[in-house]
Amino acid sequence: MGRPALLVWALLLAVALVVAPASGIGTGPDVSAPPRGDSRGADPASPRLWERVFFDGFDGPAGASPEQWHSMVGFNGAAQTGQGQLDVGHLSQVRTHEGWTLPVGTRVRATVSLMMPDTGTNYAALWLQHPNGAEPREIDVIESYGPLKPTGAQVGSHICYDEMVGVGTEACEVSGMPAELWPVSHAFPAGAEPWNAYWQYAAEFTIGADTVQYSAADGGGQRLYSVTSTPDPRRVPSDTVPFHLRLSNKDVEPQHALPGGERHSMLVDWVSVEVKHP
Repeated sequence: MGRPALLVWALLLAVALVVAPASGIGTGPDVSAPPRGDSRGADPASPRLWERVFFDGFDGPAGASPEQWHSMVGFNGAAQTGQGQLDVGHLSQVRTHEGWTLPVGTRVRATVSLMMPDTGTNYAALWLQHPNGAEPREIDVIESYGPLKPTGAQVGSHICYDEMVGVGTEACEVSGMPAELWPVSHAFPAGAEPWNAYWQYAAEFTIGADTVQYSAADGGGQRLYSVTSTPDPRRVPSDTVPFHLRLSNKDVEPQHALPGGERHSMLVDWVSVEVKHP
């Protein structure tokens, strides 16, 4: 092979070494999750970047209460494990000190990485709510009843509490303000066990709009489902009352309890709130 041919061959080899890794040849799809706490950057449809306004990785010492949360009246608190998780145990409910009142048009994304309890006697959740009970606008980012229940996990929202309009358990339905809930366990791949692994759950909405988009990703970053709520402006936080985050772990009604499971706690790896300004 002559010298010119050698030079051409070397040049082509150098180009191949640069291009092949970038194109993903031989590496498979990129399904890695973003580093814990990192913003996901720009939305392809918008030049604006997501701005993280809240993050908690629960990196305090074992047994310590989370500094950015407080327990709700009538409930137990939650304790950090010393290994970067929050243990939200039996009859616990905590709420962020910080709340957010944002301008109309602000895009909001709340995300949590957690491991659900594996019992059939309690249910645990991350949810957003206005602290004003007269205007709840509750968004259940994820609500877990465990693998033993027919509805193992669900997402959804409430725009009414029964005690607001009556004492009956169907008061909100009768008043035309029922909850909107979607079971999502069927979307989990065969053999997937979100009760034994940390998965990411998110809710996205725009202040002043009328829908909420719910999604989940497994530990490899693969999206499992995407659910969009029925349009209703009452389901989305307004720009007049701050919304907060809550982590809770309650009992199911005794008549609905199922035996089995070993871990009653919900273990939370991290929680974040990101915004994209209009």
